[in-house]
Amino acid sequence: MSFSLIKSGVTAVAISAAALVSGEADAATMYEGTYEATSVTTNGNDHTVWLPGLFDGINAYWQFKPNAGKFVVGEDNGTAKLTGQIRNNVTTDYEMLVDVSYVLRNPNVPGTEVKTGGGSYDGTWSFFDITSATLTGIGDLAGLVLSLTAYPNTDTKDIPFQLGEGANDKNSGLGGAGWFSWVAEIDDTYSGPDPINSARTAAGHGDININLAPVPLPAAGMMLLAGLGGFGALRMRKRNA
Repeated sequence: MSFSLIKSGVTAVAISAAALVSGEADAATMYEGTYEATSVTTNGNDHTVWLPGLFDGINAYWQFKPNAGKFVVGEDNGTAKLTGQIRNNVTTDYEMLVDVSYVLRNPNVPGTEVKTGGGSYDGTWSFFDITSATLTGIGDLAGLVLSLTAYPNTDTKDIPFQLGEGANDKNSGLGGAGWFSWVAEIDDTYSGPDPINSARTAAGHGDININLAPVPLPAAGMMLLAGLGGFGALRMRKRNA
C-alpha cells in the first residue's frame, strides 16, 4: 500500500474521531501520525535546518544524517515533535541533535506571515507554536546548545511552524516549515569554534524546512484496521437482513 493511501486512511479516521468528540471536524486537515522528515532543496542546497551566521566561514545548511528525522503529530493535531541528528553540509564533522516540541495554535490560524514558496495557503494547513526546542552539539560541537524560540516573537512579526501540502515552502509535497530565533550557550567543555561575534554566547535566527513521508503502519496494525472494517461490514449486513 502506498504512503498516500495510508495517509488518507489515517486522516479519515482522525477526522471522524474529532467530529464525534467536538461535534465537527477542525477546518485544518488532520495529520495525526508518524512521519520521516527529510531535506528540501534551496538553490541546489539540500537542507533541513538553515543557520546563517552561526559560525564564521561555515556553511549555513544542515540536514538530517545519517538517518531521516522523525516528525510525530499527536492526537487531533494537538502537538507535534521533530527529532533527529543533523550534520553540516560541508563541515561534516559538525553535528547536532534536534529536539523541537510544538503545540497547535488555538484557534488554528497563521501568523502575520505565511511561507508560500511551495504553493499557496489553501486553508487546510495546521499551525504550531514552539513549546521547547534545542539543537545540541555532539562530537566536535559537544558542549554547545542552541535554545530555540518563536521568531521574532512580536505581535507585528509572527511566523509559526506550518504543516500541510506545500507548507515546506519549497515544493508542493507534504511538509513543514518554520522560522525560529536561537540563543547559544557554551559550557567549559566546549572546544569547537565560537559563534560569530561571540564572547562564549551569541544569538541569531534560522529556519526549518522538511519533506514528510508517512511511516507505514506495522503489519499488525494493518490487519487490525482490516479486521475493524470487516466487523463493520458484518454489522451492516446483519442490520439490513
